[in-house]
Amino acid sequence: MEIFCPECEWEPPPSAEWTCECGHAWHTFDTHGQCPECGTVWRETQCHQCHEWSPHHDWYHDLPPVDVDAIAEGEEAAAAV
Repeated sequence: MEIFCPECEWEPPPSAEWTCECGHAWHTFDTHGQCPECGTVWRETQCHQCHEWSPHHDWYHDLPPVDVDAIAEGEEAAAAV
């Protein structure tokens, strides 16, 4: 799977970490943008190289497009049941 910044094409090494608002640091691409500590799903990811924010899904360059909003709405509906 090819993962790189859609703005500058920086490829995050396995040692790269992002920090959630809960304070947990982890490699966001190991969990597809979901914090393993609090469960927050990050829809956008900031590049460590160019510092631009891009939709998380746009970092995966060999995946089909997805409707993130529809997925989130489906999860919210399932949680309400």
